[in-house]
Amino acid sequence: MLFKRIIEGKSMLNADAKNISREKCSRRRSECDGCSEHSTILEEMMKMVLLGVVLWAGVTFGSQIAPYPLNLILSTDFSHPPPMYDFPFPSAEMLRRLPPVTALHTNRSIRISKLEVSMLERLELNLQSAGISPRTVSPAKGLAIDGAVSDNAMQYEKSSLTITKASQNLVYTRCRRYGLPNDECASFISTLNLRDSEFGGECAALERFVCRSNKVSSKYRTFDASCNNKVRSSWGQALTGYKRLLHPRYADGIEEPRRAISHNALPSARTVSMKLTNNLDVPNNGKTMALAIWSQFIYHDLVHTPVRKTIHTNQAIRCCGNDGFPLSPRYIHPSCMPITVPYDDPFYKEKYVSCMEYTRSVTTYRGDCTFGAAEQMNQATHFLDGSNIYGANSWDAAALREGTGGLLKTSTIEEEEHLPLAANPTEKCMVDSSSATCFNAGDARANTHPWLASMYSIWVREHNRIARSLATLNPSWNSDKLYHEARRIVIAEIQHITYKTWLPALTGKAFEELYESYDVGYNPDIDPTITNSFATAAFHFVNSLLDQDIELVDANKKMSSQRLMNNYFKPELVSQKGGLEKILRGMISQKSQGLDFNYDDDLRHQWLGGLDVLAVDVQRGRDHGLPGYVQYRTLCGLPAVTSFQQLADFIPEETVDKLSKLYEQPGDIDLVVGLMAETPVSGSLVGPTAICLIKEQLWRTKAGDRYFYSHQDESGRFTKKQLTEIRRASLARLLCDNTPFDRIQKDVFQPASESNPIVPCEEIKKVNLEAWQASAEQPDILTRTNNWLKNKVGSSGNSTK
Repeated sequence: MLFKRIIEGKSMLNADAKNISREKCSRRRSECDGCSEHSTILEEMMKMVLLGVVLWAGVTFGSQIAPYPLNLILSTDFSHPPPMYDFPFPSAEMLRRLPPVTALHTNRSIRISKLEVSMLERLELNLQSAGISPRTVSPAKGLAIDGAVSDNAMQYEKSSLTITKASQNLVYTRCRRYGLPNDECASFISTLNLRDSEFGGECAALERFVCRSNKVSSKYRTFDASCNNKVRSSWGQALTGYKRLLHPRYADGIEEPRRAISHNALPSARTVSMKLTNNLDVPNNGKTMALAIWSQFIYHDLVHTPVRKTIHTNQAIRCCGNDGFPLSPRYIHPSCMPITVPYDDPFYKEKYVSCMEYTRSVTTYRGDCTFGAAEQMNQATHFLDGSNIYGANSWDAAALREGTGGLLKTSTIEEEEHLPLAANPTEKCMVDSSSATCFNAGDARANTHPWLASMYSIWVREHNRIARSLATLNPSWNSDKLYHEARRIVIAEIQHITYKTWLPALTGKAFEELYESYDVGYNPDIDPTITNSFATAAFHFVNSLLDQDIELVDANKKMSSQRLMNNYFKPELVSQKGGLEKILRGMISQKSQGLDFNYDDDLRHQWLGGLDVLAVDVQRGRDHGLPGYVQYRTLCGLPAVTSFQQLADFIPEETVDKLSKLYEQPGDIDLVVGLMAETPVSGSLVGPTAICLIKEQLWRTKAGDRYFYSHQDESGRFTKKQLTEIRRASLARLLCDNTPFDRIQKDVFQPASESNPIVPCEEIKKVNLEAWQASAEQPDILTRTNNWLKNKVGSSGNSTK
């Protein structure tokens, strides 16, 4: 019931919460001893209530205070009341001992932090003059492209960096010296509002603005996802921070990466990866590579964590020497967090590499405009809305439009339609020639590898196909109308495929079956914001599914292959004659790898030219201050864990043994490691904690999106006839409509078989765009009847579910 309440977006401070928890523990007492953990969480929640009593009793912190615990109870003007159910806060006695904190103190800390940030300029100029920047084709360059950061994002990064340093100063001067633990100290500092600081206006402009009436009433989404919620205008907006399910565990409470519970350093992320992973070829006979690529595609739609650049010189950051050794201390940027490669590393020891690149993630304002722990930024919108295709702001969206006919820009290569070519290939791809193939899309990660570039290309073709069809059906529509209607249909198709086909393929259950109770309608009280745990760990299972070989299959079933490691951010394979079709044919026939600790060497040693993808995932979790795996599994209702042996209920004993040799305590295990270690639930690809985090997010992604295609009471709703047609959408039909395919299996997430036969494209259900024909444009009754008969014959035997 604990996690169900998170799903339902309800306050955990209801009067009956304790009774519900007791009933749950009573039912499960014979199965587990996890009730004490629930009691602990309830005790922490009661501290919030106690804080409110203390505040009302007259404890004074300063006029700008707006405590988080009260934000959880009372309605305020804050956009993101944090859903942290293990909120650590000082006791009432400790609160009385702490001195008042006023605007004088906070502004003094800001002045000090601004001085610190300004002092970075000299270092960054020295780095620039010394040439300490990523080479054109290098792991550092690949990491910078994968986390490409916009100018607007860097502006918020600079502001949030100043506030973070000011928060560290406040922690040290106003509470740590009084004996407060770091987490409680950070929580105390988070009661200090930015309103009376020079950053109050900028934060309010990002988090608390009022939407214009034309945006609120529009049937079309904004590109940056602002004003989706009519009251909480910034919910789901690009450039805002992720939200937390659990309080961050930074070493200093504010920003320093997580350490072990004992305060010792955690094992090297590379060591963790090499001790746990292998390179065995264990394909999944029931899933195709299309499932893995679709997973990455929608992840790009929902999540983009940018990495930092230099504040003053706006350059990508390099954290290791070109020789693989650590940089000299005078050349290390504060945003560096390189991964240590052990001397006995089985792959790198002969290369004498001891340093692996990692640059810290960009941060942004906290959602309630306060001081406190750092929060990382989502540069994509938090909705499943095609932002990776169309761009996450109006400027990028305009640059991707053709300008006529409602079309998106494309390029013609070898007489085939592709994504538009980038004007600056050496900046957006890992190529060393300005004439090399590099595509432009709504997300720089479109070029990550040929599979993804092909998926992006198909969706741009789909938009243009729909726009052209709508223009034929509605000659009076102008370019803007055609563009927005086509975009609206494309987004609906993506949403339908994800929830109707992909989610059951991943979890073994349909969306409705994942929840004890749910409401299909829009709920304006549900915050759709992506959680940090979902963005940073829960979705990274996809890397285990990828294969080192990109299989290419032509129309005659002749097969060849290319190595993945030679094609990171080098999409030339897509642009070759027939290349796109071969990649897509291979993608729907090639079996994915199993979801386990078997990572192909092209991902363990050669990701983006020389990185370890799992090590980077582990390092990112520590950078973001994510609590350990066992805290999340308890949050998801699994038994509490105090010893490694207790992990064997959901993790194989062999893996538990390896974990016990890597980590000091179970609570130290990194979230992404624990999620990958879990035995998959029956019928699913992932374990119980991963399913828990994924379904929690996807429920809010749907329920908190006013424009979700199936919602029928909102301004962007589809007619019943249009909705019926959208429910015919499938990835198989998308490929039929936009490639030379004439035959395909109905479910491309599964290999062709007797139960999933390859059939002519005419037998695959098709979205009939005549449902979008304006009444004034509709033909007479005789013509409509003939068209209906033609469509009926073309889709015979394919009833809509």
